[in-house]
Amino acid sequence: MNRILNSILDRLVTEGSRYPAIQVDEDLYSEFNEGISTAESDSGPRLRIRPPRENPGMDASINLYETIHEPRESKIGLGRHQLVSTDSHIHSHEMVYDEGKLQFFFKPETRVDANQVERQIRKNYPDAQITEANKQFPTIDRGDHIAMAKMRLKRPFYYPIKCKIAEEDFEMDPYGDITSDMVVEEDQTSSGERVLAEDCRVMVQTVFEPARDVWTKQRPYGINVTEAAAKIKEGELVGNMAKGYEVRDPGSKRTRTAKIIDKLHGAKGYYFTVRVLAISPHKEIAERRCNTVASDFEKYYNSFTEQGLTPVSIEPEEVPNHLEQMAERTHSISWTDRLKVGPAGGAPLQTVSALGSIAHIPNESINTPVVDWAKQQTGPGIPAESRQSDDVERAVGEDGSEGPEKSTFGGHKTGPPTSADPSPVSEPAAEAGGVPERNTPDNHTGESEPEGADGNADTPPSHDERDSGILDPDPLAADNGEREDEEDEDDQNPLGNNRRSGD
Repeated sequence: MNRILNSILDRLVTEGSRYPAIQVDEDLYSEFNEGISTAESDSGPRLRIRPPRENPGMDASINLYETIHEPRESKIGLGRHQLVSTDSHIHSHEMVYDEGKLQFFFKPETRVDANQVERQIRKNYPDAQITEANKQFPTIDRGDHIAMAKMRLKRPFYYPIKCKIAEEDFEMDPYGDITSDMVVEEDQTSSGERVLAEDCRVMVQTVFEPARDVWTKQRPYGINVTEAAAKIKEGELVGNMAKGYEVRDPGSKRTRTAKIIDKLHGAKGYYFTVRVLAISPHKEIAERRCNTVASDFEKYYNSFTEQGLTPVSIEPEEVPNHLEQMAERTHSISWTDRLKVGPAGGAPLQTVSALGSIAHIPNESINTPVVDWAKQQTGPGIPAESRQSDDVERAVGEDGSEGPEKSTFGGHKTGPPTSADPSPVSEPAAEAGGVPERNTPDNHTGESEPEGADGNADTPPSHDERDSGILDPDPLAADNGEREDEEDEDDQNPLGNNRRSGD
């Protein structure tokens, strides 16, 4: 009896977490680094996207995927005996919460693909800032715990999830919940131990590749959606031998579902794999974060087609393989998984519209903190193609507080351009001995003070600067006794009115 009870208790403990985490040992750490090396050696650059707060969001991403769709078909043989093979390039879209920031990335398969993706991003998100990322993956250290999940479809592939083509659009961007659950500004373990932002990293990666247009036309690599829609509109046969049979009217819901599916004929499609990765020194935090983020993808459920994404745990023994594939930005879909022999194929396959809703660049409607938005609009002073420092540096003061961000855009200063002082060394630093200023709470690397009669900036402070309260002291304000009218304002603003412009 005791043995049975102990067995039940052990099983409850084992199944206590829906997404069990494993600890990173030396072997897993080596496999992960091999995957990163492979991705760096034979794939395109990782593009870091800093979108403007105001942008078209999901709609622009759908246009992007429409344009870059290229199955790369080649035919072997002659006449009716031709065989068609594909060499589709595999790309990835990534949302990453690491080092206290939420960032967006694209990782195309080749540099040529990266150039095309970058052009389309600039076309669809005109004020987005794009750079090649130096960091290829969220930080994973030996001893960390990682938990993983992936998504699968609830129904056969030709039933679309919630998206524009399925006549059921989102009232709110689903990224609002997903990104909010990725961000951990402060958390606690069940024992009450405090968990800081740097103690949890989360990555949502969508790997995708174009499918041939036969996916909506014929088997074995697709299905004729027109015929499938006609069968759905047919009445349902109900009854039995004793009472007899009758054909039940399909109803408005089935009729509408058939209409949605019939619209897919000739639409472009993508195979895709969505994975969620949570990393933390705390096993409990990794499992909890993976659970909450993966569960948010259930919001893609379409009430008409009854199609949606179901989160599935990646078991501990499968984690090393999936982690290596995430690092390589690939997925393993065999030719048998692509066959649509039964009611559904094994590989997730959906329309461009569906992919655009799953993997897109959001706008400020998500209302999530610490999103890495574009710092300023593109313009004559700072062109859109300017490079930026990939990692934002912050100086830590003696009291432990962080100073302002240090950011450059391809060598351009973030402050207004001046002809008299082209160097990033400000005047107070030059007077102190010509030592370039570091990034401290009172000065900012990469910015120059605009010249003027009273030392004040001509550009009014931006909205972000008023919120942040980070102001540059005016070294001339204390000696200027002729500005009596402005002294009343300085009493309200003890740091002076020479504010940073641009950032």
